[in-house]
Amino acid sequence: MEVPEIMNQNNMKNKIQFITLFSLFSFLFFTNGINAQTDATELLKKLDKTIFTIKDKTTNIKMVMVNQKTQKEKVKKAVMWQKGADMKLFRYTFPESDSGIATLSLPNDEIYMYLPLFKKPKKITNLAESNAFNKSDFSVKDMATKPYIETFTGKLLSTNDTAHVVDLTPKSDDISFSHIVVYINKTHFYPSRFDFYDNKNQLVKIATYQYIKISGYWVSNIAAMENLKKKSKTTIYMSGIKINQGLKDELFTVENLAGGS
Repeated sequence: MEVPEIMNQNNMKNKIQFITLFSLFSFLFFTNGINAQTDATELLKKLDKTIFTIKDKTTNIKMVMVNQKTQKEKVKKAVMWQKGADMKLFRYTFPESDSGIATLSLPNDEIYMYLPLFKKPKKITNLAESNAFNKSDFSVKDMATKPYIETFTGKLLSTNDTAHVVDLTPKSDDISFSHIVVYINKTHFYPSRFDFYDNKNQLVKIATYQYIKISGYWVSNIAAMENLKKKSKTTIYMSGIKINQGLKDELFTVENLAGGS
């Protein structure tokens, strides 16, 4: 009669151990999930603070577009002015067929394009914002600068010797990707790579960025976007970079799109 009692006691101990281990595992699992999200939120806040340290920027741009199937190459040149996160002006200078074309980004997602042929600025609709930026592999939205903390929910995937790897989930349907993985460089805290995934969770685009130091600030001087589906790649080279010059708001107006600056 004592044997069943001993067996019952052992079963009870096993159950208690199982429940304890399960509770501990659940606690660690959910705590790690919370910590990963909390850490990612702090990283995105720091990333935004780093990006918006530079008040304004002027740079010469050389855009090289390569069809990787045929190896055919197209080159475009432009001048870019940027102030803060919401004001950005591009004016193309080369080739001659593009000379005078200009795009202007303003607060509240207002984007305008000026085509010399029509001699009148045209507002770009939200539908067109996902389209190619002047036939490049960058979209109009890729060229915009918005706070990450407002645009995405982040989850820390890993940290290595050189970067924090964060998974970004869009907070709205305006972004056509299901999620984006960003690599935040640990030296200067700028993004060095983005992996873009479609709704089927397939990697469709890869963006990479290189940086140099100007007047004590890290500034991107090379940006590349590779479209894995189209087998094409656009690389933007920036030179003659000037920062924090005190650019005036009057530069970033629709009326100024047609004129020289």
